[in-house]
Amino acid sequence: MTSIDERTSVFGPPARAALTRLLDPHSIAIVGASANPAKRGFHAIRALQQAGYAHPIHPVNPAAGQILGLDVCASIDRLPYGVDVALIVLPAAAVADALRRCAAVGIGGAVVLANGFGEIGDVGAELAAELAAAVAETGIRVIGPNTSGLINVTSGANLVGLQDIPQGPISVITQSGNMLLSVVNDNRAFRGPGFHAYVGLGNQVDVRYDECLNELARHPSTGVVAIHSEGFVDGRSFLAAAADVVRDTPIVMLRGGRSEVGRRAALSHTGSIAGHDAVATAVLRQAGVELLDRPDELAVVAGALATCAPIVPGRKVAILSDGGGHAALAADALAAVGIELAELSERTQLRLRQLLGSAAAVADPVDVAGATDTDPMVFAHAFDILVRDPEVGLVLIVGLFGGYHLRFDPSLRESEDAAAEVLLALNAEHAVPLVIQSCYADVEIANHDRLRSHGVPVLSSINHAVRIAAALERRGRRLADTARRSSLALPPAAPPIHGSGLLDEPAARRAVEAAGIEIGAWTLAREVADVVAAVAGYERPCALKVVSQQVVHKSDVGGVRLGVVAADAGEHAEAIIDAVCTNVPEARIDGMIVTPMAAAGVELLVGATHDPDFGPVVAFGSGGVMVEAVRDVAFRAAPLTELEAGEMIDETFVSRLLDGHRHLPPVDRGQLARFLVRIGDFVAAHPEISELDLNPVIARGSEMVPVDVRIVLSEKITGDHDE
Repeated sequence: MTSIDERTSVFGPPARAALTRLLDPHSIAIVGASANPAKRGFHAIRALQQAGYAHPIHPVNPAAGQILGLDVCASIDRLPYGVDVALIVLPAAAVADALRRCAAVGIGGAVVLANGFGEIGDVGAELAAELAAAVAETGIRVIGPNTSGLINVTSGANLVGLQDIPQGPISVITQSGNMLLSVVNDNRAFRGPGFHAYVGLGNQVDVRYDECLNELARHPSTGVVAIHSEGFVDGRSFLAAAADVVRDTPIVMLRGGRSEVGRRAALSHTGSIAGHDAVATAVLRQAGVELLDRPDELAVVAGALATCAPIVPGRKVAILSDGGGHAALAADALAAVGIELAELSERTQLRLRQLLGSAAAVADPVDVAGATDTDPMVFAHAFDILVRDPEVGLVLIVGLFGGYHLRFDPSLRESEDAAAEVLLALNAEHAVPLVIQSCYADVEIANHDRLRSHGVPVLSSINHAVRIAAALERRGRRLADTARRSSLALPPAAPPIHGSGLLDEPAARRAVEAAGIEIGAWTLAREVADVVAAVAGYERPCALKVVSQQVVHKSDVGGVRLGVVAADAGEHAEAIIDAVCTNVPEARIDGMIVTPMAAAGVELLVGATHDPDFGPVVAFGSGGVMVEAVRDVAFRAAPLTELEAGEMIDETFVSRLLDGHRHLPPVDRGQLARFLVRIGDFVAAHPEISELDLNPVIARGSEMVPVDVRIVLSEKITGDHDE
């Protein structure tokens, strides 16, 4: 019998990478094939044949024979060497052995449908561990388990069974088969641009979101990647992949498990645990992902990003309406998502007035005031005027377009069809995106389908149209941000900070200073006499803080004194010792930190945490005693750029105080952004840091002086980090 090594040497390694073979298979084995039409092993073969899959299909079943005209292999061992993918249609307990046997005959990857793994408790967890071990031993790439399968619409590799999926530029990654059905049906409802591929990751025992994202995005048939996620195995790798992919391919995401109730549901469904929502939202947007709030937006926004040009940064939206009611609703909806209306030039308004007549409103929103009722071509002429205005970056037509021949006179159909052709020509010429909301969008109308076939969204919902505009505006800004260079990949780890748990403050301060971060003058005084000398040396009022591992909240136990001068420094130091010994009898006092009192400034929070999904994350916001009450905080994954730090600052309410509010001094925003970047570099290089808390940081001019410095070290940080 030929050994595996001999067979490999004879046939050579597959020319394509394993993940490429898995997502675009040129041969498929159905392990657990069945002649019973009620079984999934039968459905899978029939689905491939119905989808026009032109490559070899190899059913595997001990009974052999034929299924749907195909010869059946009696066992995996008898398959031809080097099949690309095995669809495993077996019970959970049989999967690990099947994978080992698949790997032995050179199968590149497997899709495991079975449930009954980590999502059902301890017994399932044991099977999941056995499955993971088989993957590690063999190197075979696995999608699932507990997956709905995968589909390559372009090639007909349909391992889900859902039929009649239109081909197009949307690639979908989810953990839920129902989400695929939802996206496909939503796409059908508004006659969207169709799909290239779908991957149902299930429990992610092996293949992850970031890997699929990279693989699908590099395929020329993918124009956008639409994602539904309930949690990441490696969130940091996903961020790095997304930040790279979005330079060329838009990413749209709908997240499940954002609430506490949702997280419990996600755990029972897929074994995934969703992270903290505020952090996840911030870092995913930082990576350039377009985040959605509603399931019905996923297909709509993905389709538009795949086919529409982005809005040129600095340009705005022009509304072209045949009714004041729709115009006002569209304007309100745009304002709600922060999209501004264009200020049309006098020349533009004059030309619109000449076209539309005296009754029309020619400032944005533009209301044609009945001018289109007898000649829908007026819409095309008005669009021509609007796209030539340098202020206009997108035109949103709202009202009845396409349905005038149904509403008023059948003879108007020819004019509407002609108007659609002119709109398409102008859209191609000027690269100003066009979005149409029509009351007749749900009716099958030829000119609507003509527009859609050339990438113009035609929708019945104003909210959907506006959501598209918001996504195209963000996409345009993202592509124009030449200062955004962060890859969100972690840097090599620095020599670790030794210890575990809460560091004493002197050690925390020394660690921060060792990273080149200025934190102001300070002294560790071991004795009362040293306290007096330190205060005298600073020649200004000082703050005293007890140093004790047993005291976390110093001010709560009398361990802090402010405004201390040399004359009474000894008395204050003794009072601190007495108070701490009284309130925390077990405390061992290691000394006191002496710092000059900071001049008046804005109190800020600067901190960092190690998020379980996304790794090191920097926090910024309102500091001091208001931290818990106000919860004014923004997040970014570290390391971050100055641009990203500036965006984080601008997101907070406290940013309004930085330019000199009443008695407060102005703060150098650029210097503050650079301070945040240095903090990000520090925590990114030290995966052992679980928490960093500088609160408050007194900001004044170009000075950032932390009053308290707190570092918590973890016992062990899991996840990838370059050594």
